[in-house]
Amino acid sequence: MVKKKRSETSLSPTILKILSSLALGMFLAALDQTVMSTAGPTIATHFAQLPNQSWLLTTYLLASLITTPIYGRLSDGFGRRRLFLAALILFLFGSILSAIAPTFILLILGRTVQGLGAGGLLSLAFAVISDVVPPRERARYVLVFVAVFGSSSLLGPIVGGVIATQNSILGIAGWRWIFILNVPIALIAIYRALRYLHVKQELHKHAFDWWGVSLFSIFVLSLLLFSQSSVSESLAHWRPFLLLSLPISAIFFIFTERRLGDSALIPIHFFRNRLFVVTVTASSFSGAAMLVGLVVVPLSIQIVHGKSPVVAGSVLIPMGVGNLIGSGLASRSVAKTGYYRWLATVGLSAFSIGFFLLYLTPQLWTVTLAVIALGFGSGLVTQFGSVVAPHSLGHRHRGSGSAINTFARQLGGVLGVGLSLATIFRFWNTHGTLTTVNLGLAGSSLRNLDSATREGFVSAANTVYLVSALLLLGVALLTRWIPNERLEQAESESETNIP
Repeated sequence: MVKKKRSETSLSPTILKILSSLALGMFLAALDQTVMSTAGPTIATHFAQLPNQSWLLTTYLLASLITTPIYGRLSDGFGRRRLFLAALILFLFGSILSAIAPTFILLILGRTVQGLGAGGLLSLAFAVISDVVPPRERARYVLVFVAVFGSSSLLGPIVGGVIATQNSILGIAGWRWIFILNVPIALIAIYRALRYLHVKQELHKHAFDWWGVSLFSIFVLSLLLFSQSSVSESLAHWRPFLLLSLPISAIFFIFTERRLGDSALIPIHFFRNRLFVVTVTASSFSGAAMLVGLVVVPLSIQIVHGKSPVVAGSVLIPMGVGNLIGSGLASRSVAKTGYYRWLATVGLSAFSIGFFLLYLTPQLWTVTLAVIALGFGSGLVTQFGSVVAPHSLGHRHRGSGSAINTFARQLGGVLGVGLSLATIFRFWNTHGTLTTVNLGLAGSSLRNLDSATREGFVSAANTVYLVSALLLLGVALLTRWIPNERLEQAESESETNIP
């Protein structure tokens, strides 16, 4: 077969059609990941389950995190197209079940099924692009995914808040439309995937690692519940058991994976690859930093500046602008020069600068500059991880590399937010400024907190900002440990993968 030139590959209508199929799936998964931040209380209240509202998000995230590396591993052996379609169908079924759920338990089940599909939608998209596009061209297509993921993550809370507050739409409870609207989009994505998602792929089948999957699931479940136990009274008495489960499941998982070698769910030899280790480390800290910014900054705007939730959410818009600027710069630079190390170094440094700005002063203009820096850093590091992770493990393990990188970014976000909020509220409460009396006087609005309570929040949040800035600066320095290599213009596996 005659090799395609770089320009022909970049403008291929076939790749653009494949891209649209993948982007639709990613849009659904990212939107439903954040939509519960505003819709959750309304939905839980409908079922008289307000104390249990966190499960609407936790079950989704848990199912997504556990299945992300599983999809990647299976896609290396059974094909990316087949697994992506399976993920779409699962997400569609979960959306339908959630939309018609007559009880809270069935709604939780529907959200869990959605999460089982979301794990594949978020990870396989990057792997497919790695199959069909040469290394230095991938950043251009990843730019679309970064834009879709970023915009849908920011839209989620807005869409959830607007729809959930409607008592009824066409005779159906407003909150149910959050899931109903997923159905036509998922059907379109399935149709386009069936029609356009045809990619040649060299399959490398292995026996399915059931022991690895089971132990990995136990570890992730224990880790998530342990991170939530600091702020959840219902989980507090489980902390000793969770703390014991973490090292035991981790030790047995590592032992099992070492014994299975290349057939393992997550082969241990992956972590002897310096480039891969630094990449997933950068992605995990980037995911944590981005979600901490998305959650803590709006909270700070409401408490410190007395702004409404709508205004607090709008403060994050510059973050999306910074994200697009960072992603666009990364894609153009990688396509032109092939160098990628600087993306991680500069991106993580931008994160660090953003948190230092938040630490220095809570002024609104400083917050605006900070969220732009956070978005810019996220754009660079997301491009770095999405392009380099599958490349670092070679074409045999592209699916696994992409999925583990996605898993690291999401897990970092979940743990980062959980630990940050736990730190803030514990520090806030310990210093005596956050009391039930103060909260009672504030009523339903955080804007009504007294000045002493607001100052206590600033001190608590500053602790998180400073620690985050120092940690991110340290990881930025760690990226200098990887060689300053260039991605090739083309590689044989990528150039012949479009039928």
